[in-house]
Amino acid sequence: MPRSIPTGSRIRERRLALGRKQTAVAGTVGISPSYLNLIEHNRRAIGGSLLSRLATALETDRAALAEDGDEALIEELRAAAGAQQNNEAEFDDAPDLARRFPHWAGLIAAQARALAAQARTIEALSDRLSHDPTLADAMHELLSTVSVVRSTASILAQTPEIDANWLGRFHANLDADSRRLADGAEAVVGLFDRQAARGADRMLPSETVSRFLDDAGHRFDVLERDGVAAVPDLVGGLTGEDARVLATEILTGDAEDASRLPRALVEAADGPDDLIAAAGGDLALVLRRMGVVDPGRGLVICDAAGALLRRKPVAGFPLPVMGAGCPLWPVYTALGQPGRPLTVVVETPDGADWRVHAIAQAVAVAGFGAAPVIRATMLLTRTQSGGAGAPVGPGCRVCPRIECPARREPSVLSTRPDMLDMVDLTGDTLPRS
Repeated sequence: MPRSIPTGSRIRERRLALGRKQTAVAGTVGISPSYLNLIEHNRRAIGGSLLSRLATALETDRAALAEDGDEALIEELRAAAGAQQNNEAEFDDAPDLARRFPHWAGLIAAQARALAAQARTIEALSDRLSHDPTLADAMHELLSTVSVVRSTASILAQTPEIDANWLGRFHANLDADSRRLADGAEAVVGLFDRQAARGADRMLPSETVSRFLDDAGHRFDVLERDGVAAVPDLVGGLTGEDARVLATEILTGDAEDASRLPRALVEAADGPDDLIAAAGGDLALVLRRMGVVDPGRGLVICDAAGALLRRKPVAGFPLPVMGAGCPLWPVYTALGQPGRPLTVVVETPDGADWRVHAIAQAVAVAGFGAAPVIRATMLLTRTQSGGAGAPVGPGCRVCPRIECPARREPSVLSTRPDMLDMVDLTGDTLPRS
């Protein structure tokens, strides 16, 4: 097998072949020359939209620059093959397919993402149907009114000789309850009509914002340049006032972070420790900035309840769009030790190692005697530990670690991380065809 050439070296070779200066290429893709230099010398991981922009600037395909093709694309192809229960040998063909036919491979990956999105939509709609408090209240009101109407009608039907005074009262009650029943039915129909009017996505505001951030790679150059003033234009295209409000809050925070810790300092740093002094000791700020600026790093922010407030995925470390993550993630450990910075190495089910920095800090204190608002931040960086990493997963629902003591629900995956099984609603694996 030929020696794999690192992505940074491929970028440098292509740039030199075209006779381009680092300054010119860096300016075209929106990064500093020093950061491009670190990438070319393989001191910074690269992927996502930045790799695509570099491929465009260097007049080549993304797969031609990525080490062994496009790692993220290869993983998507393997996941797509696993979902169809393909032969194990076909998994080895994914790198060759991504390298030789990147456009066809991209089409396969896009179709697989669309199928997965449809499955998530069905699951989310089913969950909302079961747990939506508005629908639950409306249905409870309907059933209660139906019971009252039925009881009144039964009394009238089974008691032919009834006092005229009481008869009038029963008729009045029946009329009022019938009207209440009609109003309740109309409310339920209106609820479903509003759901249908939301279109094919039917996403929550948090889902809309998450997709918006993922599409941009969580990196907005205009925020680095213009600050908070650029936020209204960025969120103007989002559908729904709630989504715009949520996105405004996140991007305003990013703009304020950028003013406190400039991107040039972040790009020049080798690790979080290099930025602590410049950030005035705000460790969460350091982790947020490195997670947003560096496309090769992942970022997770959660509140004290463990709900994910922000998730910036990175190739090789999947993060759930909805619901909680893995209970073993250091970000949750940090919540139990506010103010204590954590640095640990973890291992995902595919054997990849990640250095994790995490910190839980108070973001708001109402005053003496009031409980502080705590948020935990986690930065993910690919590393090599030689098998010394603590085992973690992407979340119980899609984690193949069957014997994990922290598991809270059955996994839809088999014991192999690269193979998927169909499961029924009881969690039992269905036989292969």
